[in-house]
Parts: sequence; C-alpha cells; structure tokens
Amino acid sequence: MAGDELRAMMEMFSDGSGFGDPEVRRNAELRLQVLLAEQQGKTASRLNVLTFLLVAVGLLNAVIFAFQVWGK
Repeated sequence: MAGDELRAMMEMFSDGSGFGDPEVRRNAELRLQVLLAEQQGKTASRLNVLTFLLVAVGLLNAVIFAFQVWGK
C-alpha cells in the first residue's frame, strides 16, 4: 500500500506535471519525504532482523566447530 502511494507521489513530480500553487508543491514534497522515511525505517528493521539471524548462524557455526575440534 505504501509502495503504491509512494509511486503515485513520485509521478506527481515527473516532467509536465506542474504545480500551480507553491504551497501545494511544498505539501506534496513533505508528504513524499515522510513516505521515503517510512520506507527507510522498514528497510532498516528488515536489515536488523537479517543481522540478528546471521549472528545466530555464526554462533551456531562456532559451537559446531568447537565440538568437532574438542569433542573427540
């Protein structure tokens, strides 16, 4: 949903789609900035989850390696 809204906002700033009122343009630019910030927040949270999973897999790998070396 936010992606569709973001695309629609980006289309508003394409060539040939002028704004008659500077205040309307300012409001549209502010809304675009808010949508971009929300998308960046979602991306950052996904990256945090992936980083946590990579750390967990790395720790599991270290435990398995330690068991292979000293478990015999």
